[in-house]
Amino acid sequence: MSGTALVALSCCVALLMAVADGYLAKVAMPRPPVGVYAAADVAVLCVGVVVAPLLYGALPGAWVSALFGLVFCVAVQFTLAPLCSGRWAWCLALAATALTAGAAVADLSAGVRAGTDLVLAVAVVGVANLWAQSGMRSAHVAALAAALTCYDLVATTLTDVTGDFFAQVRGRPFAPLLALTGGAHPVAVGLGDLLLLVLFPLVAAKAYGRPAALLAGAVGVVVTSAISVLFAVGALTEGFPLLTALGPLIVAQHLVWSRRAGGERTTAEWRAGAAGPALRAGAGGAEPDAVLAAAVAATLREGPNEVLPEGGWVVLCEGRVVGTGASPGLARRDARERGEDTGPLVARLV
Repeated sequence: MSGTALVALSCCVALLMAVADGYLAKVAMPRPPVGVYAAADVAVLCVGVVVAPLLYGALPGAWVSALFGLVFCVAVQFTLAPLCSGRWAWCLALAATALTAGAAVADLSAGVRAGTDLVLAVAVVGVANLWAQSGMRSAHVAALAAALTCYDLVATTLTDVTGDFFAQVRGRPFAPLLALTGGAHPVAVGLGDLLLLVLFPLVAAKAYGRPAALLAGAVGVVVTSAISVLFAVGALTEGFPLLTALGPLIVAQHLVWSRRAGGERTTAEWRAGAAGPALRAGAGGAEPDAVLAAAVAATLREGPNEVLPEGGWVVLCEGRVVGTGASPGLARRDARERGEDTGPLVARLV
């Protein structure tokens, strides 16, 4: 494999992370009417990732290209819509899709590759931001990474599922991989790997702040670069399941930051610019202990049957307790189950 192309691949991954981060900082995407993410949503997503290659394998290659082309076109449209009018977003999405398909009809392999890379990159930025801004949590991404790490190892190393799928779509328009070269062994990164590379820094920024996002981005680029080096020196010659290296590192980062911060910022806290999930002073400069005592008292007055666990954690919102649990995470889960996803304060009862 070309060393220059391998270096360029790492640079493209870093650039895409930076673009997605800039998009997160500047663009508020409309939240889809699907509620908040839960463990069941991650499970359904994992099932879709596992089943999709098997279903695509039963379809003709042209049909697979058409399906991916449709998905990418819609993703490009909703990514560009906040930046321009919806009509212009549709025009640009349809134009990019049509030009890529036209390059395939004209047998222009370089044009197919460039067009596919462009629409895929825009789609990844949009999907990653949509998930991050609509409530996906660091715990969800860590669970997704852990599940897909196991699947990637089986599908790529122990079986031929991934190899057969990419052999079917390689060289076709809208193939789900960011490819810088063609041929039987292209310099490329798959859509699933790229999505997690871009997604986790965004979710880390929302959940834990800028340092966590920078670390997540650096880890992703280092992993991609290290694998590129192994290909460059000939230690690797076949497709390598990137998530077998990246997935455990995503899980480790989530565990470290979650333990250090005592929980994750909610989407509402992030949008409001809250510093983090730990208890802070209340309105008017009140001391945290005073804020907690007043909220507990108000809650007990409003609901005399409310049980507050001694030594447990509570979530406070608008001067009352809206969730309880044995840990910050369980307390926040209790608040979400009660329909309260905006509690900015977490405190421990002593």
